[in-house]
Amino acid sequence: MKWSDVGNLVAKAAPLVGGLLGGPSGSAVGSLVARALGSEPTPAAVAQAIQADPQALERVRRLELEHEADLTRMHLEAETARLVEINQTMRAEAASQDAYVRRWRPTFGYLVALSWLIQCAAIAGSIVAEPTQAGAIAQAVTALTPMWGVALAVLGINVTSRSRDKQVAAGQAPAPGFLQTLAGRLAGRR
Repeated sequence: MKWSDVGNLVAKAAPLVGGLLGGPSGSAVGSLVARALGSEPTPAAVAQAIQADPQALERVRRLELEHEADLTRMHLEAETARLVEINQTMRAEAASQDAYVRRWRPTFGYLVALSWLIQCAAIAGSIVAEPTQAGAIAQAVTALTPMWGVALAVLGINVTSRSRDKQVAAGQAPAPGFLQTLAGRLAGRR
């Protein structure tokens, strides 16, 4: 058993604690939860304590409320570290002399657009060729929605990241993201 498994157990009652248990600070937060439950600081012992005591989740919820500021700080620090790593990767890509590494985002965008065009043409052609199968074709297209959702989400992130890269290359400071804005507001509240 891992701390992320325990995080899944407590996520509904204490979402901040549950999320942190699944991340890099899982063992530190797990020790806090173990102390609050009076168990050994291992994932298996904490999970057993939660399953054995109906009030355990309420104690974890109180722990989250009592330490909300510290837990939020831990979450923001972990997210900041993750974003720093992503930014380092993006900078390495941008500085690379390999054309493919520098152009994978535009290539992905063009391939998504081409795939979309081919699929739309195939759907229209299928409906024209077999109008009686229009309902089945519509259901088949609906089944593709998750695939297109992922592809278009990745494309949106790529476009946003590329825009930010261009701002930085032009010497402009990019607008702060959601987490940076939230961290600034939390820091200002103290």
